[in-house]
Amino acid sequence: MLAVPDRGRTFIERLREDLDRSLFRPTPADSTGFSRWEGGLILVSVLALASVMQLFRLGPSSALNSLWAEDGMVFLGGAMTHGFFDAVTMTHGEYLVVLPRLIAEVGTIVPLRDAPVAMNLATVLIIALSGVAVWFAAAGLIQSPYLRSLLVALVVLCPVSSIEAVASPTNVAWYTSFAVFWLLLWRPATTWGACLGGLLILITGVSSPATLFFVPIVVLRAIAIRDRRDVLVVGAFVLGAAIQVPATMLSDEQLPGSVWTRHIVTAFLQRVVDSSVLGLELGGSTWADWGWPLLIAIVGAVAVCLAALLLRASSGRLFAAVAIATSTAMFMASAYVRAPLGDFMVWRTDEYTSLGGRYAIIPALLLISAFLVLADSSLRSTKGRPVAAIATAAMLLVALITSFDVRGEIGRGGPPWDEGLRTATARCEAEEVAEVPVATAPAGWTMTVSCERLLQKSD
Repeated sequence: MLAVPDRGRTFIERLREDLDRSLFRPTPADSTGFSRWEGGLILVSVLALASVMQLFRLGPSSALNSLWAEDGMVFLGGAMTHGFFDAVTMTHGEYLVVLPRLIAEVGTIVPLRDAPVAMNLATVLIIALSGVAVWFAAAGLIQSPYLRSLLVALVVLCPVSSIEAVASPTNVAWYTSFAVFWLLLWRPATTWGACLGGLLILITGVSSPATLFFVPIVVLRAIAIRDRRDVLVVGAFVLGAAIQVPATMLSDEQLPGSVWTRHIVTAFLQRVVDSSVLGLELGGSTWADWGWPLLIAIVGAVAVCLAALLLRASSGRLFAAVAIATSTAMFMASAYVRAPLGDFMVWRTDEYTSLGGRYAIIPALLLISAFLVLADSSLRSTKGRPVAAIATAAMLLVALITSFDVRGEIGRGGPPWDEGLRTATARCEAEEVAEVPVATAPAGWTMTVSCERLLQKSD
């Protein structure tokens, strides 16, 4: 009579052990030898360097003197016209976006002329922190510090992002969502670390529905729970989803319906597979020059390299399967739900566009993660001949380097913020109006500001 329950318990325990070995590995003991103060100094230095490098992708003058699209019109504008609680709890695009709204609140603390500086510096710092989170969370599956550093660099300076997703509060949750993917696999060594990781998971969960694609990982993590630190990680995700899902379902915003088009698969191959190897700019320009022959060759080469790594790796196969499946499902489902995103993102014959790159950030980084985990496993199982790891790192460095510069037009294609404020202030002084539009980037976008605030600024 007890055979069936015993057998069931044995199956669950074996499953938990398999998951511990393949997905939820404990973080290796720290062997750096740094003291707490040395480690803190290194952390601060890394955050500063990562933030500065992001600003240089746009050019510091542009990055700190422009507000991109919804950054001004939706978020800063909402923060200036609503109370804190009302602003933070408003949905945008049918879902809660707490993190961008909190960043906009930072912009209201400083003088209006300095709002882009405060908001965009907060954004690059949060992205840098996401990279640090990935560094710690990936330690169990990517033990090589060089490969893990490369992954962090690819997060902070993502090669498939475009001008719209660099130093933009609107799109910061794409980076934190990728960090959440890794945090859900992390076995934190301390309760303090679990609390910090749980906080990032929670705030991202109420800022983007993208994390809902990680539900299968959460289910597996729940099965493999070992201690209260694991409970904190899983509980933070569940709480965020419990807030986000009802808010999305109750939202009265109207968006275009879901549509599947033949361009979605093509866009996935171009924006995720091709751009993961060559970067957005080089991948797009080579597509414009060579078209389908080169794209087919790139996709074939990626498939062959992936198969070779799967054969050589001693572990990481389950992770690779999960990462690639999540990458594919996330991109295609997003393009289907956000119609006509597939038609918008696909590169037509002889041309390409960088806009829409934000939708490829997580799928591309997941594909890259699969390669790095398998390469790390191959490196540890092959003594003296780390060919696979070196080849993988070299390939990804190409994408990192060729797509670093995303400056595009001066001021992100729109008037600088200070120029927009001067023009708007002059109009307030010349006309009897209560509020005026302030031009932001890209060209054609504006946000409404009261003349009282503008004239107060100019005093």
